[in-house]
Amino acid sequence: MVDPETRIDAKRYIDIRLARHAVQKKDEKRISELIRISEFDHIHKAWLMTQAAQLLTKTDREKALSLTELAIGEARRISPSDPDSPRAFLCAVNAVFLLDRSAVWETMNEAIKNANSAENFTGEDTQLQFRLVLKSGLTYVSSESVPDFTLQNIFKGLAEFDYEKAVQLAGGLKRDAPRSAATLAIAGAVLETKEK
Repeated sequence: MVDPETRIDAKRYIDIRLARHAVQKKDEKRISELIRISEFDHIHKAWLMTQAAQLLTKTDREKALSLTELAIGEARRISPSDPDSPRAFLCAVNAVFLLDRSAVWETMNEAIKNANSAENFTGEDTQLQFRLVLKSGLTYVSSESVPDFTLQNIFKGLAEFDYEKAVQLAGGLKRDAPRSAATLAIAGAVLETKEK
């Protein structure tokens, strides 16, 4: 007989797999349903909420904004020292950037603050993982590449939108790896703009 904890973990693992499939299929309704009925942790909820929000930007802006606010709330529930905290904020920032570019700076400031608090955050890790470990020792791993977790994606867009503010934000990153990732993204955006 399967113990209750393993049953809960197995359901969560299956729900993560279903959510990944819904994201790949761009099925906002299924993503929203899974957010509602599943017990995801904060990083998975933030990611799924922002994915649904991005799918709704053109059809239901109000719902997209609401989902983005909920994602920011999920990001705030993660310990600032956890690398998932800035990653969750960056997911939210990417959604905010699509919905209301002028409002992106406040959320980006929170992302920077949490990036500085999370020592293991590099700004380049795109992997979102969930593990199911059975009592027998058998382990299942579900992994998803999430480009919205990186500093490169958002800083490229921010530099094209407002170069000065983007540079100022990048300067606020205290550790070398995240600051380098942001600076390279800004430089890449500038070079791309000059080529055009």
